[in-house]
Amino acid sequence: MKERNENIRYALLISLNTMMLCSGLGFTTYYLLDAQIEDSDIGILIAVSCLLAVLLQQVFGRAVDSGRAEGKKLLIFLDVIMILSAIFVLFVDSSFVKAVIFGLLLCLTLTMQPILNAFTFFYQSHGVAVNYGIARGCGSLSFAIMSIIIGFLTVHFGSVIVPLSYLVFCAAFCWVTISMPNLRGNTSNTHSTKTLQLSQFPAFGWMLAGLSLVMIFHNSVMMYFIRVVENVGGDSGDLGLALAIAAVVEIPALFLYTRIKGNTPSKIFLAISGVAFFAKAALFLLASQIWIIFAVQLMQFLSYAVAVGARVYYVNETFSAAYQVTAQAYVVATETIGIVLGSILGGFIVQLGGVNALLWFGTITAFLGMLSMIYSANYKVR
Repeated sequence: MKERNENIRYALLISLNTMMLCSGLGFTTYYLLDAQIEDSDIGILIAVSCLLAVLLQQVFGRAVDSGRAEGKKLLIFLDVIMILSAIFVLFVDSSFVKAVIFGLLLCLTLTMQPILNAFTFFYQSHGVAVNYGIARGCGSLSFAIMSIIIGFLTVHFGSVIVPLSYLVFCAAFCWVTISMPNLRGNTSNTHSTKTLQLSQFPAFGWMLAGLSLVMIFHNSVMMYFIRVVENVGGDSGDLGLALAIAAVVEIPALFLYTRIKGNTPSKIFLAISGVAFFAKAALFLLASQIWIIFAVQLMQFLSYAVAVGARVYYVNETFSAAYQVTAQAYVVATETIGIVLGSILGGFIVQLGGVNALLWFGTITAFLGMLSMIYSANYKVR
């Protein structure tokens, strides 16, 4: 395997999966509203899809770790289902069927992620240095670019662009995956029949709890960020600028993570990201002008971007090869939990208590998450 070619191939896989999320999370609400689906039903659909993805991540992760499934073939299988689903939805008129299919597409897109993350260390075990930070940075850049392109195309050609874009991304993903080397035993050369028990890894359990809490804060605020912006006198134009600032500062952090990290354990960087999440939440709460919101968005570098980069390497540093995919599935599940609970609780709190109640909730949640992550990073095995 040529290192340069595998880095390009891996970055393409991560980028294409992120593009799927662009269609699956960024434009699903727009598509389903156009299909006459109610807002509340869309929220339930996304929550159910994410929860199902958490279960499938565990099932498939253990199957790959135990040697009962091959990562490459599993990804192709999932992707073929997605391609057929995206084609089918182009020819149906039923709003219910469209909703179910898009729920399936989102679920399977999320299910792929822990397997993709673990490929980094398959390459490593075969002497090929693949940089996850750069690959994930390419994913963030791809998400930003495709958001603009899909948004532009939907204005001119309508909501049909959303499933069409999903179809294109899935087809390209399948082509790249087929070209990959054999991935049997992608995290281990030996097959394990043991199950990862969180009770045996208390520090990991505390880190998962902390990551889940900060992701609940992150997603509860981001889902209703327009409300936060309007609360300080901003508008949709300011919202776009605030999101762009976060996207721009996120990319270099992901590209440079491995250089910044050096020999420092990734758990330290996760604890730092926890502190940054809490600081971000507190500053959102205190913000009284739109320029403060813009300034706070610069902290995306130390909060979300560092967390995304560090969590993959943290698993590699914490677990033996036999547990890699299962552990990655647990870590990816924290973001899925954040999406589910953040969207449901955030909407409920905004409706009942307004924006300030949401920001207080976010600050308290981020504070508890920070404490849990710091405790995990300093946990001593007795």
